[in-house]
Amino acid sequence: MSGSSTSRAGRRRAEPIAARIRTLRASLYVLRCALAGAGTLAALTGTAGARPAATGWYAEGGLGAVAFLSRASRDAAIGPALDLRIGRDVFSWLSLGVTLAASSHEATVPPPPEGEWFQLYRGGADARLTGRLDRFAGVLEGGAGAAMISSNVLGQVMITDPGERFSIAFHAGAGVQYQLENRHYTVGLAADGFLLPGFDAIRAIDSRLYLRYTY
Repeated sequence: MSGSSTSRAGRRRAEPIAARIRTLRASLYVLRCALAGAGTLAALTGTAGARPAATGWYAEGGLGAVAFLSRASRDAAIGPALDLRIGRDVFSWLSLGVTLAASSHEATVPPPPEGEWFQLYRGGADARLTGRLDRFAGVLEGGAGAAMISSNVLGQVMITDPGERFSIAFHAGAGVQYQLENRHYTVGLAADGFLLPGFDAIRAIDSRLYLRYTY
């Protein structure tokens, strides 16, 4: 009986030791997997971080649409837009430039006239702040300039006065950019809101997909 009791006591003492060994082995396995995962993540991050972006003079072209807001949306339909920008990166996070934009819209004012279109041209200077995270970047931009409307068709709804064609313009917006493998090229998606105080303070949103080339 004493031998059997001694054997059972030995097994009881051995079981916690075996459990600790299994736990230690499992912990080492998890640690090994974690280190391997960390190494893979570091390699991926290093690859993404190794994708540099050129800085300097740049040219940018975008295609999108302009949609008027509030009351003006009843009198002018959404229309296609073209945006061009030329500028220079002062720092990696700040650029200054000039912007030109044109959009075409169908006038939806009460007839007559009916089916008439007008064009809106905008130009000005702007500043852009950029914050990069690997190959992606967030953008904030804003500026001021002038706008010209090609027709007085909106005069009958009192958006423009007789003979009025020009207005000062303000714009501000945000976007996101993606750095391509070639460090000179960046693609982006942005949306700017603009205000035209001279045209009954109409407001609109200019959304666009663009390609930027930095020399």
